[in-house]
Amino acid sequence: MEEFDLQSLLSSNEKLIIRLLQSYAQTNDIAVFVLGNDDHLQAGIFGELSESALLIRKDKKADLSKLSVNKYKYHIEYADSPIRISQLNQRVGKICVAKDTPEASPKRLDLMQKLNDQVVYLRCMVEGISKLIIENRGIDDFIIKYALDVNDAIDDLDDSDGKALQQIKTMSTSNASIISAIEYIDSNLDKRLTLDQVSSKVYLSDYYFSKLFKRETGLSFSVYLNARKIQKAMLLLKESDKSINDISDSLGFTRLSYFSQTFKKYTGVAPTKYRTEGNN
Repeated sequence: MEEFDLQSLLSSNEKLIIRLLQSYAQTNDIAVFVLGNDDHLQAGIFGELSESALLIRKDKKADLSKLSVNKYKYHIEYADSPIRISQLNQRVGKICVAKDTPEASPKRLDLMQKLNDQVVYLRCMVEGISKLIIENRGIDDFIIKYALDVNDAIDDLDDSDGKALQQIKTMSTSNASIISAIEYIDSNLDKRLTLDQVSSKVYLSDYYFSKLFKRETGLSFSVYLNARKIQKAMLLLKESDKSINDISDSLGFTRLSYFSQTFKKYTGVAPTKYRTEGNN
């Protein structure tokens, strides 16, 4: 498993990117900060927010994933944009900008548009400088390699397949990457999807994506994927005349025996029994 070291990139070349972000924040009277893919601060908040803004009290361990939703709570206007590393074709975090604003300010819409323009400019700047730094030093200088985490493997085994079908009915997330991933999965249940394929679609490393997916959904990627396939199989068994073999093929299973085994693991009954007894 590999992870891109965003903090190392920000601090490289005598903290060039950090100094540029600090200067931009001061010049434009806004706050600028960088979040990793785990939505945690990477190098502090540059610029100033009023003492009444709760955001300024956040430390590096705080999860800011709900910032766009909670901006009114912090009395700020806010915008962000993903940072992508072209050499990896991956998203490694996001650049964020914020500014204090009264809750009922008539100019809030104008401020929001201005912040959106500023964050796009900063994203282009960070990505351009990052590309030059990585080309000069080599991508390996910014890659952290992990051995397979035994705890992660155990977590996957702990997922209750039987409860997964119930869990996905009430599952919710506000994370844009996971929403996009779920939409892609749900639109491609006929294919044999892998973690690498789906993570690349949302420009995340498989390491980040696996962690983020489990955190946001409560299920591992493989359990969610199988649960959605079985959920669709249940519908087809009840509402279509397709044979069980055809249903298995249409959901990307290579062997009927494996489909039947998976179906029983998630529902408690075999596909044939589910169809004949009309289980809900």
